[in-house]
Amino acid sequence: MSHLGRALLMAASVTLVGLLASLATGSPPDAAEAPGSPWALLTRGLLTLGPVTALLWAACRFLDRRPMRTLVLTTASPAWAGPLTAALAVTLGSSLALGGADVDKDVLAQAMATAAVMVPLLLVAHVLPEELVFRGYVLHLLGRSLSRWTLVLAQAALFTVSAALVGRSSEDMAGLFLLGVFAGVLRTTTGEVWTAVAARAALTAVGLLSEGIDLGSTGAPGPWEALLSFAPVPVVLWAVHLLGPRLPGTGSDLSAHPAPRPRRELVQKGILYDVGSTYAPGQHTRERWRTEVVDEEMRVIGEDLHCTAVTVFGQDPARLTEAARLALERGLFVWLQPRSVDAAPTELVSLLDRTAQAAERLRREHPERVGLNVGCELSLFVSGILPGRDFSRRTRALGLLFPLLPLFNARLDRLLRKLTGTARARFHGPLTYGSGTWETVDWEPFDVVGVDYYLDASTRGRYRQGLRGLRAHGRPIVVTEFGCCSYQGAREKGGAGADVLDWSDLDDRRVRGGYVRDERVQADYIDELLDVFETEDVHGAFVCMFIEGDCRYSPDPTRDCDMASFGIVRPPSLESGLSPDDGHWEPKAAFHTLAERYARTFPVEPAPKDRPS
Repeated sequence: MSHLGRALLMAASVTLVGLLASLATGSPPDAAEAPGSPWALLTRGLLTLGPVTALLWAACRFLDRRPMRTLVLTTASPAWAGPLTAALAVTLGSSLALGGADVDKDVLAQAMATAAVMVPLLLVAHVLPEELVFRGYVLHLLGRSLSRWTLVLAQAALFTVSAALVGRSSEDMAGLFLLGVFAGVLRTTTGEVWTAVAARAALTAVGLLSEGIDLGSTGAPGPWEALLSFAPVPVVLWAVHLLGPRLPGTGSDLSAHPAPRPRRELVQKGILYDVGSTYAPGQHTRERWRTEVVDEEMRVIGEDLHCTAVTVFGQDPARLTEAARLALERGLFVWLQPRSVDAAPTELVSLLDRTAQAAERLRREHPERVGLNVGCELSLFVSGILPGRDFSRRTRALGLLFPLLPLFNARLDRLLRKLTGTARARFHGPLTYGSGTWETVDWEPFDVVGVDYYLDASTRGRYRQGLRGLRAHGRPIVVTEFGCCSYQGAREKGGAGADVLDWSDLDDRRVRGGYVRDERVQADYIDELLDVFETEDVHGAFVCMFIEGDCRYSPDPTRDCDMASFGIVRPPSLESGLSPDDGHWEPKAAFHTLAERYARTFPVEPAPKDRPS
């Protein structure tokens, strides 16, 4: 049976169980409006949770042949309960204060006692069965083939239909759908069912308290009552988004994801190569350009690392062209990616136009071996999509304003349409884009789906599902960037690993926080993700990156900027007097791991229809 068929079968079965429990107890199924008597809720919980658990076990055991904990429960982390409850408590307290409420202490005590009894009963009778099925089993199954937002909407629709049938009413289907979307976002963000369970329990507690103290009779204006009903949702989402990466033990390991597919060799075994970029005034990653050094490093990439492809990126079209030509002469496939930090959209279009012309000349000389990547995470790198006059401010804005992502994604798509139009007019090879995981991209104008896919606190809960969701676009998938830094704790930070660098003094950059250098962290991270890519029909993957020349090594941990870089080779220290621009560097542990992995070959198997040869 297909994944969709199993999800529909489970939804129908749970709906039948809910209907029978409702008829047997005579208790209203709408917990928010009329929760019913404690005894009726207890009976309903026993009649619902027991059969639902048995159904889930049977489906996992006989249909999916996978342990129930991996298909439904995922990681059971208690870390979410505190932040979510605190966030909702703050919401209620603010509503009482700003609404002008004057609540009698005895009334408040009675409301709290009622909530203490009713919340656990409602949790068993309603919340747990619904979350285990729809945000557990159903979402997990559909996540194997759907993109994130399609997945969230699909499971919310199934939940809405089921809840409306059990409630024998269609009056509040809009509210049920929004509840399903809300819980689905929590589940896909944190990678576990228990976040949604904790959030719904806290929401229920706030609802019972506000009803018990009769907030409507306290004189609070009507608009404030409406705000009280709506405010908990964004409060919870903000709490999850901001606190999630800081909570230990949340999310699930890669081993808890869907079963891997047959292992296949990557077509493009790649790495990123920086020809020179500026991320802050007065800073440059490659001050001097020496052709013989670049040529030797392309030899190392092709012969020592066993790469079959390279992405050259930077802000100078002449350097991009020369580096690409040297890589092509070494037999590598080359993606050219112009990158200009804090550029205006018009400046980026102009830069892409010049790069596309150069790429087309190279493509004619080396057919089938040149591609054009129109940009990297442009919502952050380019001005005008997110608020903020520089890269760091836009990064902070993304963390605070993530509920406005639909607006930012609409701006991004407008820019991408201009860029692809410019590229198509000049270049006749394959196009891709290095998208951030927070960006929703219309992939129709592109030939290859590209994603900068770092494993970190925000993606580890559904890392494999994220790759499978991208398959729905019907194009080859290339992981345009992945990697991490070389210190203890860098694995959890993923693409944000360089945030530990203090850039306030460019002449004396420091590493904040007392981090300890550990090259095995970077090597093991790369090794682990290559296992994922080889078992998820990924066409190509590109390690970030060969060298970050301006992040120098130092025996002093507070000045060892290399530990906070993504380079797999180590630049010399400033005290040595040697320069990476002259080709001076030492391989790190990740260099040897990558060379060993890329040297592996696998028996040739028939390629799927969406996997290019």
